Amino acid sequence: MAHQDAEPWYAARMYARYWKHYSQAMHWLYRHKRAYRLAVASLWYPVDTFQTSRYADWEGGEQSRRNVNSRSQNQAVQPRRTRPCLKVSESKEKVSDMECEQEASDSEEEGIECDLSNMEITEELRQYFAETERHREELKKQQELEAEIHEQYVDADHGLHIATRRSTQPPSERPGERRKEGMKRLYGEDAAKIQGMETAIQLNFDRHCDKKQPKYWPIIPLKL
Repeated sequence: MAHQDAEPWYAARMYARYWKHYSQAMHWLYRHKRAYRLAVASLWYPVDTFQTSRYADWEGGEQSRRNVNSRSQNQAVQPRRTRPCLKVSESKEKVSDMECEQEASDSEEEGIECDLSNMEITEELRQYFAETERHREELKKQQELEAEIHEQYVDADHGLHIATRRSTQPPSERPGERRKEGMKRLYGEDAAKIQGMETAIQLNFDRHCDKKQPKYWPIIPLKL
């Protein structure tokens, strides 16, 4: 029981300085977010619009009129639920797009909705979407290439020969024809002689390499 009643390790006295700095940092972050929300709210809604009763007909009577002042005071802390992205001039389009993206990310935590129906599609935005799509295609090709290289990877304990894929389709060219042409371009008239020497060396290696069943090192595959 004494062990269960003991304080957790992170509540030790030696960590007091750390938790003090942590609380100060979180307090600064809270004030920064609050100041940012107030700045964005003042940008989208001028001061005179905060005095209007937008939901006066919901509750009706004296109850709604009494809540007008309380809502106007709380609006400085709690922003409105909907913040439509209004059309702005070309000089402010980039700023509005960044603010809309920030509002969209904050909407999951605070319930704020960003209406993009009135957003103006500019030429810069189209170029941005095209560039993003091009980067996505390049990333997809790179991933496919890496997957193909990974499939050809041979573990150290699985032998020397790469497992090739089998197919029921007939071969599109004669076996060894491409290698024969490459050897001919490299060595000219002596290509047949050199190719025969390479074949003899390869056969000799295949005959003796696995005679004693050696254990390759390391036996654990290295996938860096």
